[in-house]
Amino acid sequence: MRIHRSAQFFAGLVGVIGALFVSATVSARDFEITLTGAPADIADIIRNTSELSDTERQYPTSAALRRAASRDIAKFENVLQSAGFYQGAASFELTPGGEGAATIVNYIIDAGDRFTIAEYEILYADDASGRPSTIEETGVTPTRSAAGAALRDTQLLILNFLWESGFPNAEIVARRALINPDTTTANAIYEFRTGAKAHFGGVNIQGAERANEEYLKKLKTWEPGEEYERSKIVEYRDRLSKTAMFSDLDVAPGATGPDGAAPVIVRVSERKHRTIGAGASYSTAVGPGGRLFFENRNLFGQGESLRVEMRGSQVEQSIDFNFAKPLPVLPGTAFGSFEFLNETTEAFDARSLRLSGGLSKLWLDDRLETRGAIALETSKVETDTTEDRNYFVSAPLSVLWNSEDDLLDPAKGFRVNLVVTPYTGSETFQQAEFSARSRIFFGGDDRFTLAGRVGMGATFSASLAELPSNKRYFAGGGGSIRGFGFQEAGPLDADANPIGGRSYVEGAAEIRARVMKSLQVAAFIDAGNVGAASLPDFDEDLFIGVGGGIRYLTPIGPIRADVAFPLEKRESDSAFQVYISIGQPF
Repeated sequence: MRIHRSAQFFAGLVGVIGALFVSATVSARDFEITLTGAPADIADIIRNTSELSDTERQYPTSAALRRAASRDIAKFENVLQSAGFYQGAASFELTPGGEGAATIVNYIIDAGDRFTIAEYEILYADDASGRPSTIEETGVTPTRSAAGAALRDTQLLILNFLWESGFPNAEIVARRALINPDTTTANAIYEFRTGAKAHFGGVNIQGAERANEEYLKKLKTWEPGEEYERSKIVEYRDRLSKTAMFSDLDVAPGATGPDGAAPVIVRVSERKHRTIGAGASYSTAVGPGGRLFFENRNLFGQGESLRVEMRGSQVEQSIDFNFAKPLPVLPGTAFGSFEFLNETTEAFDARSLRLSGGLSKLWLDDRLETRGAIALETSKVETDTTEDRNYFVSAPLSVLWNSEDDLLDPAKGFRVNLVVTPYTGSETFQQAEFSARSRIFFGGDDRFTLAGRVGMGATFSASLAELPSNKRYFAGGGGSIRGFGFQEAGPLDADANPIGGRSYVEGAAEIRARVMKSLQVAAFIDAGNVGAASLPDFDEDLFIGVGGGIRYLTPIGPIRADVAFPLEKRESDSAFQVYISIGQPF
């Protein structure tokens, strides 16, 4: 009987303890949060700061829930201070739910009045002359907001003024606000350390090996003795970067000497300046293609580049020699090229030599490029009925706007190009070409891409018969209207050979969907035509190709495979075309 009663006692004890434990336990998410009194512009910030808003965290007891809410109060009051509510306070109430009901955690925000800045004070932790003592002397117009971000931004503007006014080593020491509760205003107090006022000294190059130090020094954007300005150091760094000679580059002011001169310290690590590369492509229209190139990006120590490139396919074989010398002060490039091109197409056979040279200049943060050149060219062109040798002097002029961020797979920006080329020699005529391309991204994580391009060309002062075959426009192929053979999206002669035209117009649209991290699928439509008129005729019937493909995204760029079909296929057209290459089509 004693054992039986003991068992009853312990069973009852366990039941009581269990009941107490259950009464003190809160299910992992068996509570609700409410927020009262928070200013509308910071309510979301306060909610996001709350520890209890983290759905992954567990609070097994009401005591744990209360401790977390207490920690939230300190965070909320920091948010209030940062928003300019210097006397703001926060508290909370915990209301246990009844049986089956959630516990209510009600945060109560007493923001009080929002403070504004009455005065700005500038202090210094060291002695020097020539520094501003009031914010008016800096030219900075503050917002009078007492919010932490506004105070920080104003101090950074003052710091930048010091950097631009002969104090390259100025730094922030402290920032604080002295409040006046009676007027709900505060004084913003900014403290700096500047060192002595400085002017530009010499340039100290460190780490240069092949690079010519005297050339690097000539790129500086100031004259010795000028008052120090940080912006000129940034501009100098940009000029050095544009030489493309360095893998790592740092430009910073040195210590100010007794004479007030501060050197500019340049630390560099040079890139490997020689590169050998290769590429390959395939299409059913022209078969396999490939290219091989060699490039030296610092030929004589001043950023000069020499690139030799060979390309080959069933229809074209070429070798190009391209030399470029950067002119960062312009900024721009002096360039020259020599090219041999052999073309064996259904329309004509041609062998051409071309020598050219010119200048380019960059504008508007290097997004706009203008180019001008003079070119000498000779070619022997054969068709089924003619054989001609032509000589031309041309002056290609171009304007390019390019804000794209990548050559093979742009993720932003667009590209617009206009080229006008007058020719004289065997014939006198002028040609103009316009092209543009862009893309937009949409869907979750920018999963979808809609890309498009347009292009058109025109010829003036020469009839179609007078225009050499290798100067005519053709359409069709992987870089033109997919679905048609190379040069075959246009008029054909009696033997189904392309005739070419004096003008053309093309357009294409492609939608891509990322189905895996490294895989896209695509569908596209290309359209265009070639005409005998001087200007494109938009009333003519279009050659249209449709198709789809995949894009395998790799570190070197997308590997692209497309299948395209011609709509309204002619008897001479193939039923489909296959294209394999590296890079997005546009």
